[in-house]
Amino acid sequence: MKSRILTLLLATLGLLAFARGNEPVERTVTANTPDVETRTYEKDGKMVTERVTTTKVKEVEAVALPKTFKAAIFVANRSGAEHDKLINTLEDYLTARVSGSGFQVLSREVIANALTSFDPAVASAPRPADSLDAKLTEQSSALRLGQNLGADYLLVAAIDSIGTKQRTVSAYGVNMTNVDTNLRATYKVIDGNTGATLAADVVKSTVSARQTENAVEDNSDAVNELLDQAAEQLGNSLKARVAARQIPAASVAAAMVDVTINVEAADLYVPDVRITENNTIAISEDKFKVSPLNVTVEVDGVAMGSAPGKLKLRPGFSKLRLTRDGFKTWERTINAVNGMNLNVAMELSPEGYARWKESTAFMNDLKNGAKLTDAQVKVLEGQAEMLKNSYFRINLKEGLHLHSYSLFGNR
Repeated sequence: MKSRILTLLLATLGLLAFARGNEPVERTVTANTPDVETRTYEKDGKMVTERVTTTKVKEVEAVALPKTFKAAIFVANRSGAEHDKLINTLEDYLTARVSGSGFQVLSREVIANALTSFDPAVASAPRPADSLDAKLTEQSSALRLGQNLGADYLLVAAIDSIGTKQRTVSAYGVNMTNVDTNLRATYKVIDGNTGATLAADVVKSTVSARQTENAVEDNSDAVNELLDQAAEQLGNSLKARVAARQIPAASVAAAMVDVTINVEAADLYVPDVRITENNTIAISEDKFKVSPLNVTVEVDGVAMGSAPGKLKLRPGFSKLRLTRDGFKTWERTINAVNGMNLNVAMELSPEGYARWKESTAFMNDLKNGAKLTDAQVKVLEGQAEMLKNSYFRINLKEGLHLHSYSLFGNR
């Protein structure tokens, strides 16, 4: 069954913090200078000297205060789209079960705004749910979102299956049917920095109903009972692992890496138009590529800067999204490493292409070898300057011809 964690992520995130018990104890023992008491007395015709040495030992016990770790809660549904409505209910039940006993849960409304950009409806190119890119996007988005919230751990719970099992028994002339509705759910605790699974468990909850020809038991609350049982079992399993110190401490966050993003407009060129010293147009066979400027870069749903340029990212898989007015949105899942150079070719949208044609229309009437007046040259230069200032960069080539200058370059 496909996972729909991103579809309903907005409504299914909480932030919890839990304290690890049995913290280490530091003990120090120090001995003071001994005290000596001397007593002299006569006994049996003898002079007796009695010395009593007393040593005081000081023992200090220091217990480290419990460290509080934060974990972001994600609830997913893998049992079919018809059960998506159960995600919020399981999240609420699970939150109620883990609250207390060292757990503190913050209202998801406090941080819900951080998730709005994860709605797949805004994606430019939806992918099959079972594709590798979709799976990597889902995992990295949850991980990076947790990191952006400062979470040490991710607690990912999932409804894996909901099904029924029916059996009929005939006894004493009565046919009785037993219907068991089963829900299987899982959870895993993920290291917020490395993405490694630190602990996991699976639980099964069951609600039974009986019916005969003359009696039918209608339990409209069966699904809620299943979710409540599953949340209780998941919560008990998690709290038992925390109490037994079976969840390792969160790892140290890896150093950020530098990623350079270069952006070009796909299949977009302007001709090399030159003006000679006697105002004659010379159109070369060379063409200049065009690059969009001020492209917004989002990493895992968070705007990080603009391209072209260099960004500092967390190493590993991240969802990268580039947007620019007049261009189609560009999205990929990347594996960020230090020194990475990413070359992105963005396509014009239909509206952007229409504006581009309008902005470059002045070049359509240019004729090679035509001689212009000084006024015509000034107009042509002004039109070229307007194009360059439209948040585009014309990528000029080196080595301008002698006694001429490019319409898009400098004299």
